[in-house]
Amino acid sequence: MKKIRTIKIIWHENILFFYLITSLLVIGIFPLFVWDKVAFFKLLKQWHHPMVDCIAPYCTWLGDGITYLSFLCIVTLLHATCRKAIVIAGSFGIMSMVVQLLKRVFFRGTLRPMALLPVDEPLHLVDGVSLPIDFSFPSGHAATIFSLISVLQLLYSSKKNIYSLILLGIALMVVYSRIYLCQHFYTDVYVGAWIGTMAAVIAYISVMDYNGPSWLDRSIYFLLYTHGKRFSIKK
Repeated sequence: MKKIRTIKIIWHENILFFYLITSLLVIGIFPLFVWDKVAFFKLLKQWHHPMVDCIAPYCTWLGDGITYLSFLCIVTLLHATCRKAIVIAGSFGIMSMVVQLLKRVFFRGTLRPMALLPVDEPLHLVDGVSLPIDFSFPSGHAATIFSLISVLQLLYSSKKNIYSLILLGIALMVVYSRIYLCQHFYTDVYVGAWIGTMAAVIAYISVMDYNGPSWLDRSIYFLLYTHGKRFSIKK
């Protein structure tokens, strides 16, 4: 009962964000029934623009694991509590384990667009972007960016609607860039988005709903100072 009550509170506090992200993920399942993944990929790739060619390679790196870990370091430097840091790290850990397990164990033979499209297929490519051919499903970048925006939404004290819209807009740009740059099929980014979102929610509920020791709600600086002081005394 306590978990259900916690979930209701979280939903109410972030109602616009969860309404929008749930709508996107529910509506987003329909292309999977209408087109096969190669046909839908070719349909999405029909449009391209020189400006997007310049922006997409940089935009896609927002979904990289290095970006997520950099965010964790920044939060740590800003005197975040240990609890919040654990939520951020836990979300990344859950998301990474699920993605890598699916990518390298259950779907290790799933190929990327460049391996499945005909050689003579007229396809717009962006110069300087590498084109891997394996470990396509699911998209790690999509999972990472959706995990990151979900954590930001849940942990940030301000729940203004404009922030939710900006976060979702950034996530959509990143997942679209993965298709635009011929890195993934729509199926890959769609499932990645689900994984990232669920990982963040699970980590947040598990950690924030756990009473635990008092140091969880202290800053990381306090924890390091305390242990450092004890170490100095013993030495």
